[in-house]
Amino acid sequence: MNRLLEQKLNDLNRVLKKYFERNVQLSQKRKNDALRYWEPIVNRIIDYVKKNDDRFASLSRFGSGSYYERAKVREPDEFDLMLIFEDLTVIQTGPGMTVQPPLGFMRLTVSENIMKSWRRDSCADAYGRLYASRVKAVFARLVRDAISFMGQDRFITVKSHGPAVTLQITNRYNGTAYTIDLTLALKCFDWPREAHEWRMRCRSGWPNQDLVREICEDGCYLVTKQPKGLNIPESEKGLFWRLSFSAAEKKLFIHGGHGEASSCRKQVLRIMKTLKEDMNWDQLTSYHLKTIMLYECEAHPNPNQWSSDQLSRRLIDFLRRLEGYLEDENCPHYFIKDINLFEFVSRPKCCELASKVRQFIEGLFEERYLT
Repeated sequence: MNRLLEQKLNDLNRVLKKYFERNVQLSQKRKNDALRYWEPIVNRIIDYVKKNDDRFASLSRFGSGSYYERAKVREPDEFDLMLIFEDLTVIQTGPGMTVQPPLGFMRLTVSENIMKSWRRDSCADAYGRLYASRVKAVFARLVRDAISFMGQDRFITVKSHGPAVTLQITNRYNGTAYTIDLTLALKCFDWPREAHEWRMRCRSGWPNQDLVREICEDGCYLVTKQPKGLNIPESEKGLFWRLSFSAAEKKLFIHGGHGEASSCRKQVLRIMKTLKEDMNWDQLTSYHLKTIMLYECEAHPNPNQWSSDQLSRRLIDFLRRLEGYLEDENCPHYFIKDINLFEFVSRPKCCELASKVRQFIEGLFEERYLT
C-alpha cells in the first residue's frame, strides 16, 4: 500500500510540475516589459506628489506583495508599492475617545512641531490626532492632479479601495493593463504587543531565531485602512491606522531558510493562487493563501520537506489546512492569532468552500482538475 501511495504521489508530482509550467509560471520577457512601461510613469506621479505637497516629500518606495515576494502567477499585471513617510513623527494616541481601537489598529498623534502643517485639509484635528482616511484622500487627489499634469488621463484611472490608491495603467501601444496599488505607510519601530505571541512562539526551526529577532527589531508598518463591520462612530472611524506586516512577510518568503534552488515552497503557493482562480474559490484571497503558506512552513521546518520531489505532499497538506480552517470558520492571522481572517466570510460560504476543497483533494489523484 505504501509503495502504491508513493507511486501516486510521484505521478502527481509530474502532473503538478506540468501544470505549473503551463498555467503558473511568469514569462521573464513580459515581466521586464511590464516594469519598463509602468515604473517610469509611477515614479513621475510620486515625484509630482512629493514636490507639490511638502508633507509627502519624504515618501520612499518599498515593493511588497506577490511580485516582490516572488510569488506572482500568470501575468505580471499587478504590483504593490508601499510609500513610507520617512520623517513623519507620531505617537500612539492614548485613551479618551468613544471606543478603543480594534485589534490590529491604532490611533496616532503627530508631534507638536509638525501639527500645524498636518491640520491642513483637516488631516489632523486640534489635538494632533491624525486621520488615516483624510491623509489618503489628499494623496489620492495629488495623484489625480499628477496624472492630469502629465496628460495621461486617457491611459490611467484612479480608484481608492482598502488601504491603497489603485492605478489602472493601460499601455498606449499594445493595450496591456497594469494595476498598481500605492499604499501610504508609517513606520512602527516597536514590535506591537498584539504580535507578542509570534515573537515568543515555540517553533521547530522555521523561521530561525536570528530571523525572528531581526524582524521584531525592524518593527512593522501602519497603513491607511479603516476597520470593517464594527460599531464605531463615523467621526472616529477615519482615525484608525492598521498594522501591516508586509516587510516581515517579504523577509520570511525571501530569507526564511527554504530558499534553496530545489525548494518547492513558492511553487506550492503559486499553484494554490492559480487554482483559486481556476476553481472559482471566490472570497478566498491571496492573503488567506499566503497566511496558510506561512503556517505550513512552520509545520514543516526542514528544507528536505520542501525538496522538489515533495511538491505533491506539501500541496495536499496545504489543502488540508485550508479545508480545516474553512470548517472551523477561522483562519488565524499569522502574526496576531486572535484576528480571524475569515471573520467576514459567511458560515454558508465557509461550508461551501470547505466542501469544494475536500472534493478537489479527493479528485487530485484522478487528475480531474489539473489540465
